[in-house]
Amino acid sequence: MNDDRTARVKLPTIRPGQAQKETSHNEALTLIDLLVQANAISLGTTVPPSAPVAGQNWVIGSTPSGAWAGQAGRLAGWTDGGWRFVEPSEGMMVWINEVSEFAQYSGRAWVLG
Repeated sequence: MNDDRTARVKLPTIRPGQAQKETSHNEALTLIDLLVQANAISLGTTVPPSAPVAGQNWVIGSTPSGAWAGQAGRLAGWTDGGWRFVEPSEGMMVWINEVSEFAQYSGRAWVLG
């Protein structure tokens, strides 16, 4: 994978002449799949689920542990390739399934409603 990323959501880009372009392209598609019409099982979860299903997402709480350690506040998505994490940007919205409500990122925290 290369270090070149898009400015806003940090999608990997393809460099001219890059070998294995499909690696960067597929990673970008995986992240887009996580972000487009984003939804999450819950907001503020701190422990990764023991049996996640590909396509499920969570908004990580402030004191995460296990595979989520160091990822506080991020959107976590389980994929066929393992966990993917997205750092939210101000104004990002995610539908929270457990409360049937949107959460919006204020720039410092997730706010319901």
